[in-house]
Amino acid sequence: MPFQIWDSLEPADKIKRPAVITEDDLDGQYFKEKFEYWAKEHGYAFVVDDAAPVGAKDFSSLILKIKAANADALIFEGPPTDGITFLRQAKDATLKLRYIQGWKAFWPSEFVKAMGKDADYVIHDGFWSENLGTPGAKELGQRYEKEFGKSSVSAGYHYATLQILATAIERAGSFDSARVRDAVFGHEFTGTTRGDIKFNKGGIAEITCLGLQWWKGERMPVWPPIKEWKLKMIPVE
Repeated sequence: MPFQIWDSLEPADKIKRPAVITEDDLDGQYFKEKFEYWAKEHGYAFVVDDAAPVGAKDFSSLILKIKAANADALIFEGPPTDGITFLRQAKDATLKLRYIQGWKAFWPSEFVKAMGKDADYVIHDGFWSENLGTPGAKELGQRYEKEFGKSSVSAGYHYATLQILATAIERAGSFDSARVRDAVFGHEFTGTTRGDIKFNKGGIAEITCLGLQWWKGERMPVWPPIKEWKLKMIPVE
């Protein structure tokens, strides 16, 4: 997904020297492999490709390495506490990047509370956003935030599952599991809070991973692109 975003950028905004940092565990190794594979497929080469221990308190050596490589973009995969620590130290070190995207690290609402306005421009992965423009998404997001005091990257995803189940039961005219299953496999469900979802004959629905950009406390969709929002690159003086 980050490489698709980069491919879509205007010539003046093209990413030329990306860096990637992953957590030093099995999860990080999996992501590292995928990032390297897809970077190559899209014609990008990482100027820094490194790992960090989970729970690290000092990222200064990695930040200096990224700075010395003159990187213009960063992909960071790790827990939220590490992401917050990294970005705070990167700011103190005046690391200038035009694009920052994280996996896991930047998606909790607590990230915005901890970073304040410094969360602006940062992108994270997710399953859903109330700003997707899908039916009922805005209302559901507002209800969720009112009840739990924070926004969600998944509430509408799970809500859509229930919408699909209810529709399948109606189509089947029965609660019989086999008939309900047959009403799902190979069928499309339109107008859910996650948009239109189509299942193949094997019962799998492929869902596009979302790219969401923090802006003034809200998650704004940048991938797939929507007409209501345009990706904001980080201004570098």
